[in-house]
Parts: sequence; structure tokens; C-alpha cells
Amino acid sequence: MRIARNIWAPGLLRIVGIQLQVKGGENLDWSRPYVVISNHTSQLDIPVIFAALPMPVRFLAKKSLFYIPFFGWSLWLAQFIPVDRSGARKARLSIERAASRIQKGPSLMVFPEGTRSLDGQLAAFKAGAFLMATRAGVPLLPVAIRGAFELFPRSTLAVRKGRIEVIIGTPLETQQGPMSDKNELRSAARERLSSMLHTGISV
Repeated sequence: MRIARNIWAPGLLRIVGIQLQVKGGENLDWSRPYVVISNHTSQLDIPVIFAALPMPVRFLAKKSLFYIPFFGWSLWLAQFIPVDRSGARKARLSIERAASRIQKGPSLMVFPEGTRSLDGQLAAFKAGAFLMATRAGVPLLPVAIRGAFELFPRSTLAVRKGRIEVIIGTPLETQQGPMSDKNELRSAARERLSSMLHTGISV
């Protein structure tokens, strides 16, 4: 994980000509574990998150990806967490196991749309990230990525040089009040992330 944050991610972005601008998060307690959520429009999103956040994060990934030679090995080395999507029960058990690990740290990164956007717009959110946050009782941290779709959308194979902006929002607490409900949390998180994507301002 440290290699991914300090060497792989910044090195890859530098090679393809990507500059990062990070906003927000100055007053956050980075020693706390979070469930971090972000929009997902590009293959650049994972190295961008690794390079932009001042803390170690784990990612969720489909269990089948871990068995791909070389690529799967890199997921194990980066301490990604496998999720079994072969059935509803197995997916739920994967989420519960992930939730039990979050409290001990490090933070967990989830793309709640479930896949990369085809048009760059924010899609509907799946429930998994919000179920994990409420089960673990840890805050949900919205992070907006602006510019990645324009530089490397899903439909192309070539990366354009340019700048990507990462906006770290204000955490949503989950231990008490209305945010203890996963559906309320999902709605509030999507609204906050959408606002940051449109305005470029941390909220």
C-alpha cells in the first residue's frame, strides 16, 4: 500500500503528464478511519486517489480480478479487499467482513456507482458503501474527482496530458442521527458529491 501511494501512483501520473490539484481536507482528522467515496469516470481514478489522499486507503475489488496473473497479484500486494458478487448472500457477507476491518484502519475506498461512467455524469449509487459505513460506525468521506473523464474516458485508450482536481469534502458522521440510516446517508452523500463536482468547492 505504501509503495502504491508513494511510488506507483505519483510515478504513473507523472509519466502520462497528469498534474494534481487537491482542495479541502485541511481540518480533517486523518488518523480516523473513513469509508471514502468518489465518482468513477476513468481508469486514472485509482492512482489519483492514492496520490491525492494523505492517508493509506484500501480499495474493494471483484474477487475474480484477484486471480488474473500479475494484475491480481498487484491487488493482493496493495491490500485490496475482494468482494464476491456471485450472489446476494456472498456479496452481503463480503460487505460485512469489510465493515469489520474498517474500524481498525486503514480507510476503505469505494466507488458507489459500481463501475466507470460512460458519459462522465454521476450515476445512481449502490448501497454497499453506506451499509459498510453504518455497520462499522465510521464517517463517510466524499471525494470529488474533476477532469479525469476529459483526459482518459472509458471509450479511449490514450491518455491526454492535463490537470485533475481532487476535492475532499466534509465527513458525514454515521454513529447517530439520521445518517445512521444507510438510505439517508446514500442520498446525502450523493447530493454532497454532486455539489462538489459542479462547483469545485468543498462542502
